[in-house]
Amino acid sequence: MEIVLKKEPKIRISYDEMEAYLLLPTPLEFDEEYNFEDVMERVRSAGVKIGINETKISAMIEERYFDRECLIAEGINVVNGVDAYFDFNFDTNFSKVPSHREDGTVDYWSIHTVELVEEGQVIATYHEPVDGSNGMTVKGKLLVAKRGRPLPPLTGKGFVRSEDNITYTCTMNGKIEMKNNRILISDVHEVHGDVGLKTGNIDFRGDVIIHGNVPTGAVIRATGSITIDGTVEGAIIDAHKDVIIRGGMLGAGRGTVITKGDLFVKFMEYTKVKAHGSVTTDSLINCNVTAYDKVYLKGKHASVVGGVVHAATGIEAFNFGNEYGVKTEIYAGVNMEVKKQITYHENCIIEAQDMIDKIGIGIRQLDDAVRAGAVIPPNDPRRASLLRTKIVKQAELATHTQQLNEMNDVVESARGASINVLQDVYNGVIVGINDALHQVKEQQTSVAFFERDGRVVMFSMKDELV
Repeated sequence: MEIVLKKEPKIRISYDEMEAYLLLPTPLEFDEEYNFEDVMERVRSAGVKIGINETKISAMIEERYFDRECLIAEGINVVNGVDAYFDFNFDTNFSKVPSHREDGTVDYWSIHTVELVEEGQVIATYHEPVDGSNGMTVKGKLLVAKRGRPLPPLTGKGFVRSEDNITYTCTMNGKIEMKNNRILISDVHEVHGDVGLKTGNIDFRGDVIIHGNVPTGAVIRATGSITIDGTVEGAIIDAHKDVIIRGGMLGAGRGTVITKGDLFVKFMEYTKVKAHGSVTTDSLINCNVTAYDKVYLKGKHASVVGGVVHAATGIEAFNFGNEYGVKTEIYAGVNMEVKKQITYHENCIIEAQDMIDKIGIGIRQLDDAVRAGAVIPPNDPRRASLLRTKIVKQAELATHTQQLNEMNDVVESARGASINVLQDVYNGVIVGINDALHQVKEQQTSVAFFERDGRVVMFSMKDELV
């Protein structure tokens, strides 16, 4: 008698062991049926332990679902925890790039460097971490979930934290900013209107915001930034951070802007500027501008007409000069002022260090005298005077070293400086890069100036030598 071998169910487990499939081969005999317990034993012997769908297996047997795989077991997916996070109710990342309107003009109102908050305002909300849940494969292998990590409380000044550590609330009116993951709320001097006799000159330790105009003769100084919504006339504007003048500046030969940050101004006429950062404007007319970074003339017809403009790392504008041949001087790279500053700070460092060394010798002589038996009072005025002078000289040394490093950074950033003209540069414009000079004798369109081998060369924007 011939023995017929019964076909066995086939089990396939996915590569990640999260799914198991069952295939029932067609029996050799038409009336042959699979036994549920036998199939389950086959599933278990394949190592499948978790998430078995017995109802589906039973249905496959009853409905004679043959020669086609069917998903009969699923693992438990791991759910990773969610880290804690803060919702900040203020802008934590200001952009200094002004936006352009559809007509091609620059929107200086889009520049946002100061955000004001009020006492009692919620500035941040803490969201606790969410725990995850472990998973398991169909073979019973444990999958450990990533735990949600908590965050340390916010630090800084000008706010308080609630008892449940969830909300952070202002304790003062002022300017809010985030530095190195610390929230700082500081005083702001805000003028709602024009500067005049009622306000007087302003000299403020912090940021200044003026929602109006600044007339000729006014002096505005701040250790922070200065933002002026209106127009500035022949005034002095002096800030340790950025300056924004949304209405433009009509300096009339008396106006001055000094900033250790960047300057953003709609336009400038007959104004002197010194910026440690960059200058962004629509037009400069008969101005004297020095920037240790770059000068950007943006807008539909951004031009420099008359005056002197120097930017260490380069200048970009649509037009230089005009068809009437107005003398216009455009310089890039390292100018004489930067070189003088470097020499000055180097000499000051040498003098301060020399004095510190001499003071050190004097102090050691007094100490040697004490060790030799000399009677010197505990509060000897000579030693106290030497120590005071040493402290002063050490502070001077640190200041000049810092400023020398800043000037050296300017020199380094000025390497490869260029002057780019997107439209026209007119006859009479003088172009200088480092120590090289070039006078434009014919109107040129869309050109760039570079220094090559000690002279200024001019290229078209198509990279062809003119």
